[in-house]
Amino acid sequence: MGKKKGWMKLPEYGDITNPDIRAKYGYLEALVSIIGNVTLFFIKISLALLVNSIGLAADAIHSLSDVSTSGIVIFGFKIAKKRPDKKHPFGHGRAEHIATLIIAVFLIIIGLNFIQTSFDRLLHPEQLSNPDFAIITAIIILSTAIGKELMARYSSLISKKIESDMLQADAWHHRTDAISSIGVAIGIIGSHLGFPILDAIFGLFVSAIIIYVGVHLIKTSSNYLIGTRPSSNLIKKLQAITKQASQISNIHSIYVHDYGHIKILTFHVEMNGSLSLDDAHKIADDLEDKIMKTTHYFPVIHVEPTGVHEYMKKKEKR
Repeated sequence: MGKKKGWMKLPEYGDITNPDIRAKYGYLEALVSIIGNVTLFFIKISLALLVNSIGLAADAIHSLSDVSTSGIVIFGFKIAKKRPDKKHPFGHGRAEHIATLIIAVFLIIIGLNFIQTSFDRLLHPEQLSNPDFAIITAIIILSTAIGKELMARYSSLISKKIESDMLQADAWHHRTDAISSIGVAIGIIGSHLGFPILDAIFGLFVSAIIIYVGVHLIKTSSNYLIGTRPSSNLIKKLQAITKQASQISNIHSIYVHDYGHIKILTFHVEMNGSLSLDDAHKIADDLEDKIMKTTHYFPVIHVEPTGVHEYMKKKEKR
């Protein structure tokens, strides 16, 4: 990532497992999003009023909603970076997932409101005002879609840098705005050609995208709050690391306890039962060190003799 050039190059703030450093990257993404979305909102709402387009008005509010979600991103990182205390021994990192839930609910409410407005326009179609500006307006809106896609890629770049699902969600929020802008531009062109109903149809299309993203974010953030299985990539990486230790014959019962920037990885390793406790403990310690150096997880390993897991599985089936 350090080889990225121009605007895609991210500053190096330091250790991304540090909550304060994570917050810095979160604030950077939020600042870029706020500046970009405020600019896009004024462009879109001005054009919506000029040509009397409900689809474009919905798209403008979609862009403005991104400003609100950026505020939630800032708030989420501000809470998440608080240090562990007696009541929260694993820190406050799950505030990122809670913030994502708030963003999702906010989006669904906006989407439902614009569905109602679009249905009204569907039943009572209105011609575009100032039709001479329709094509120019559509071209400008397509240009804003490119801008939103660039913002989405920048947000995604930061999210991958610090492994933040909240920022990845915000990146998809930008991308859906870009997609909806393309739909709105098509609707405006259709209305200009004598099909005013297309404006209302694409207003519904934009609203559906907003609601879809909201529901998707609720599912994603809820999974992390409730608990979800480890990703296949993590399991493969863990297997590759453990294979380097010849004394380990198998691993199983892999669980991830996600606390935002603190992710605790627990699993069982099988070793030769003739090993001394000291030797088994040393192998487990070395393995934990390797995992911590190659991933951002804090491993906790349970050691057991080879074959015990299979024996217990057969016993349970009886």
